[in-house]
Amino acid sequence: MTARFELGGLAGGMPRRGTVAAYRCATCATEVTIEAVHPFRCPAATLGDSHHVLHPVVVGPDPKPIEDPNPFVSYGRSLAWWAFARSHGMSEDDCIALTREVADGFHVTPGGPHDEVSLRVGAQVWVKDETGNVGGSHKARHLVGILLHLRAAEAVGLAPGPRPPLAIASCGNAAIAAATLAQRAGWPLQVFVPDTVSDSVAALLDGLGAQVNRCPRSPDLPPGDPAVLAFRAAVQAGAIPFSVQGPENGLCLDGGRTLGWEIAEAVEAPARVLVQVGGGALAACVGWGLGTAYRLDTVQTAGGAPLARAWARAGGMATQDLGAHWGELMTPWEDPHSLADGILDDETYDWQADVGVMRASGGRPIVVAEQDVVAAYEMTVEVGARVSPTGSAGLAALVAEARLGTARADEPVVVLFSGVQR
Repeated sequence: MTARFELGGLAGGMPRRGTVAAYRCATCATEVTIEAVHPFRCPAATLGDSHHVLHPVVVGPDPKPIEDPNPFVSYGRSLAWWAFARSHGMSEDDCIALTREVADGFHVTPGGPHDEVSLRVGAQVWVKDETGNVGGSHKARHLVGILLHLRAAEAVGLAPGPRPPLAIASCGNAAIAAATLAQRAGWPLQVFVPDTVSDSVAALLDGLGAQVNRCPRSPDLPPGDPAVLAFRAAVQAGAIPFSVQGPENGLCLDGGRTLGWEIAEAVEAPARVLVQVGGGALAACVGWGLGTAYRLDTVQTAGGAPLARAWARAGGMATQDLGAHWGELMTPWEDPHSLADGILDDETYDWQADVGVMRASGGRPIVVAEQDVVAAYEMTVEVGARVSPTGSAGLAALVAEARLGTARADEPVVVLFSGVQR
């Protein structure tokens, strides 16, 4: 029987883990073998072209999980870096040992019904809380897969010589996760942040050993996030893209799927899942991990909603054709602003995958008013959660529905709290 391949592991009916057999560009369909060293970007993308992104290609059946409390060990056989390492002769015991070293501290994060929030918004709310994860958010899930690939390449002798620095563009949570992991690994890290980054976050990054570079907006710069522009310049100069944006490093879309797998094991389908969106990798990975039995809606604020705008512009265009029209459909948002500043990416970089998982699951993009972002955050404070305004932005969709009288009391809804309030 011919194996059935799926991009990202999104197949009909049930969550699909499978085994990663290759990578395929969502824009041009270029394929990259699983044996490739450092398959960060599509090889067909020219210098300066950020409109390509490699997605994992998954073939079933689902491998048996390894009994371990660390999800990166438990789901290891379904991860791309693991398949890469095994293709180059690493034993399964060696993969487990490397995972326990590099991904130390990861665990299945708590999740369950939240009675008080449910009562306040008039829905059956189930909260998955990532604030106790490594670095205080889900971001480390995306990054540790990259680091595991880097370490595996070293272990099998495919990455000789001195380590080039890692580089990331972030306004907070992703940078903190990156700095936490890089410090553990003894790997130098360059962080590019907007000049509006808080002094407390900058001090935390400095304390973790990161080189912090503030990037102000300027009319002399091309459109887009100045931190991302500076990050790309660093990568062109030789830094490794330690990024949570798929077009910059498709390997970030590997480990993030563990979050979707955890939710699927704990919440029975059908259920609705609300995911706050900045760069879009979180929604892509959660959707791939859940499968199509779970409706996934994305949430952005009215002060920055490039994904919803691209969705409207795309209309009925086939998902596989979106990348060819990237420059027309996904354009930088002018003057992004919101209390939820961590989802104010000028562009939703992983928008193709986000559109794909929404279409496949019957979901849609939701744009919430700023008053609902504020109210959602205030609610989390009142119920004792430690989540930031960015990390509670998915809840804002339910707050808006409660305010408008459209909430459904009979519908199970999952929201993610990710990004500890600092």
